[in-house]
Amino acid sequence: MCGGPDRNREKRKAEKAQRQADKEAERRKAELEALARERTAAAEAQKARAQELEAQQAAAIAASQAEAEALKKQQQDRLNELSTAREAALAQQAENQRIAEQRRAQAAEDTKRAKMTGNAVASSLKVISQAGGKQGQNPTVSRRRRTPRGSRQTTASLSIGATGSGSGSGSNLSI
Repeated sequence: MCGGPDRNREKRKAEKAQRQADKEAERRKAELEALARERTAAAEAQKARAQELEAQQAAAIAASQAEAEALKKQQQDRLNELSTAREAALAQQAENQRIAEQRRAQAAEDTKRAKMTGNAVASSLKVISQAGGKQGQNPTVSRRRRTPRGSRQTTASLSIGATGSGSGSGSNLSI
C-alpha cells in the first residue's frame, strides 16, 4: 500500500492549512466586527451630534421667532403710542384754534364796541358843539368904565364848544 505516510502528511498539511485559514478567517472576522463596531459607534455619535445640532437649530429658530414677535409687539406699541400722541396733539391743536377763534371774535367785538362808544361820544360832542345860542360866555375882564373910580370886574359865563383862545375857553371833557 502505497500512500500511507504521505497521505497523512498531506492530510495533516491540509488540516494545518485549514486551521491557519480558519484562524485567519477568525482574525479577519474579528477585525471586521471591530471595524463594524467602530463604524456603528461613529454613526451613532454622528447621529447624536446631528440631533444635538438640530435641537440647537430649533432652539435658535424659536429664540429668533420670539425676538421677532417681541420686536413686532414693540413696534406696534410704539405705533399705537405715536398714534395716540398724534391724536392728542391734533385735539390740542383744534382746542387752541377754537380758543384763538374765540379770542379773535372777542377782540373784534371789543373793537366794535369801542368804535361804537367812540362814535357815540363824538356824536354827542358834535351835537353839543353845534348847539345854537350861547350857553354861557367865557370869563372876560370887564372894561374900565369911564368913571375914574371903580375896580375891574370879571363876568363868568362859559360857552361849551365855543372856539376861543385863552383861559376859560373850550370844553373840559375827558374821554
